[in-house]
Amino acid sequence: FSAFLPTVPQEPDPFHYDYDTVQTVGMTLATILFLLGILIIISKKVKCRKADSRSESPTCKSCKSELPSSAPGGGGV
Repeated sequence: FSAFLPTVPQEPDPFHYDYDTVQTVGMTLATILFLLGILIIISKKVKCRKADSRSESPTCKSCKSELPSSAPGGGGV
């Protein structure tokens, strides 16, 4: 019976993924974003320390409000 039916060419499944590649790319992006976040946090702390040692600048005041432990006297506003 199936000999009389026309054969339809099979299209590739659009929802077929190479899970190894997806996992590798995901872990790579997660690592890059994690390291970028750590770098941003460290750079803000370094910038506040440099501003504290020079003079009172607007950057330093905004950092002190974000990081109260970097203010003179142990914190507080």
